[in-house]
Amino acid sequence: MTEHAGSGGSAAWQEDDSAAFIRFGDVITPSRAEQVAMLTALIPARPEEPFLAVDLACGAGGLCAAILERFPACRVVALDGSERMLAEAQRRLAGFADRVELRRFDLFRRDWLDELPGPARCVVSSLAIHHLDGAGKRRLFRDLAERLEPGGALLILDLVEPVNPIAQAAYAAAWNAAVREQAAGIPEGQAVYAFFRDGWNHYADPDLEIDKPSGLFEQLVWLREAGFTQVDCFWLRAGHALYGGYRPAAP
Repeated sequence: MTEHAGSGGSAAWQEDDSAAFIRFGDVITPSRAEQVAMLTALIPARPEEPFLAVDLACGAGGLCAAILERFPACRVVALDGSERMLAEAQRRLAGFADRVELRRFDLFRRDWLDELPGPARCVVSSLAIHHLDGAGKRRLFRDLAERLEPGGALLILDLVEPVNPIAQAAYAAAWNAAVREQAAGIPEGQAVYAFFRDGWNHYADPDLEIDKPSGLFEQLVWLREAGFTQVDCFWLRAGHALYGGYRPAAP
């Protein structure tokens, strides 16, 4: 099991899962702070510049908070399918209430796209779109390309499908090691690590009805097909990749 799909109607993610991820998410995600720092550094904006960012499946609001802190003139529309996650995000982002709008959405639908305000400078997503199959990801990339400003970015943090069983085993072991190391530094570390080993490592215990990561290479191809340029993987650890691309700038 991994983070929520942002779907109010999907049986894949329950509110108890939200509560667990709110409590343990930073520990059971490899190098979470490093991931977030890299993603925010890739947003194509000056620190003082006003712009719109959209966070798909914002969870407890950690990525939103990092964006709002780094760019004090930006606004964020934060979407999620879990009421509990949205409530936690509202609490966490209370200091940015005038610059963030929280909305419920269903990642498996498309109606929310037409309700987004104006073109965005960036769309970000963390540990969510792997719940879509390949066709769903390709469609999402095309839809989002149309809603970005020229020069805007789509930046995704997510699980990627291993290229073979050797890579899958390596990802599983690396993820276990990362969580064991991170859990060792907190008082309830043993309990957190035991919780993680009970079905949260997708590469050790995959549930392909819920988690449907696609290969990194094919997703980079799909991004290019959707019209993105400067497409790349910017960070990778234990099967967690930061990848995306930029919409071509205006002439």
